Amino acid sequence: MEIVRKHILTSVGEIEFITLKSKDMQVELTSFGAAIYQIYLDQHEMLVGPKDMNTFLESKSYYGKTIGRVSGRLVVPSYQIAGKTYRVAPVGAKKTNLHGGKVGFSFKNFEITDEKVRQDAVSVTMKYVSQNLEEDFPGELTLWVTYTLNDLLELKIDYDAKSDQDTLCNITCHPYFNFQKHKTNIFKHELSVQASQYLNINEDYLILSKDSVENKPFDMRKKIILGERIQQVLKTSFYGFDHTWIFDQNKNQVDLYDPKSNLGLKVDSSYPCIVIYTHNLPAPTQLEQVSHNGIHSSIALECQFEPGGIHHEYLNSAILKKDEKYKQYISYKFYRKESF
Repeated sequence: MEIVRKHILTSVGEIEFITLKSKDMQVELTSFGAAIYQIYLDQHEMLVGPKDMNTFLESKSYYGKTIGRVSGRLVVPSYQIAGKTYRVAPVGAKKTNLHGGKVGFSFKNFEITDEKVRQDAVSVTMKYVSQNLEEDFPGELTLWVTYTLNDLLELKIDYDAKSDQDTLCNITCHPYFNFQKHKTNIFKHELSVQASQYLNINEDYLILSKDSVENKPFDMRKKIILGERIQQVLKTSFYGFDHTWIFDQNKNQVDLYDPKSNLGLKVDSSYPCIVIYTHNLPAPTQLEQVSHNGIHSSIALECQFEPGGIHHEYLNSAILKKDEKYKQYISYKFYRKESF
């Protein structure tokens, strides 16, 4: 097990590039955005993202980035905490504010505060202090993001945070997965999500209701083929999936597998739900190993609290109370299947 750190000069300034190494895996991270740049399993690239480092760092598609202070969409014009109203400015759309605001955590350079090398695991911790009323969020919030790679093919992300005022806090990671060597699309990937409910949204991404997945394209409790399901929602305003599933269980909630490469991933999280996005829009730049415009080239699996839950009494509000500890995790455990 090994950690390699180096300072590099980029278009956003000097940042740290950190590599976590095990016998079979290598995870490349950037301090800017506390991001996952690439994951290698047996030297096989598991993620899709821009070829160019500067483009990766600046991209508004959030490839591999830590998302905060709030993941997903808040609804314009405001929300309330303990009877006090806080402004929500439109970002990315007229009626919503996306992924923490105009300059969210994805575009902040985190400080490396700790690293550990053990016989069976390596880890690095990054820290960012978000000032009171940054992007209109109340309170000074301190976030620690810890990436741990162990010798069981698992990459675990721990989120620890605290605030000196009641605030919103909903942190996730935004990697785009595609396990094929030549990453044309994800249509042959197989996916299961242990969730019997999802959030029904309109074309403006405003939540209408929490509905059953029964007899709908959103029912993935048994493994489905992604291409077949994407086809069923292709003619909607989303051009694929960009929805939230509410987990039925608190362990081993998601399984993604590619029969062509025989590589898979199990997702385990303390969060109650997941947003799944199937890269439904063209990429603004050339993506690594993708020869076309990037549509459906990959799938983002973003565990979190329900996005926009503060606006609905029946959902998690994602309110972090003053001096309360925020502690959540996301685990990506990779696996191989033997060819027959």
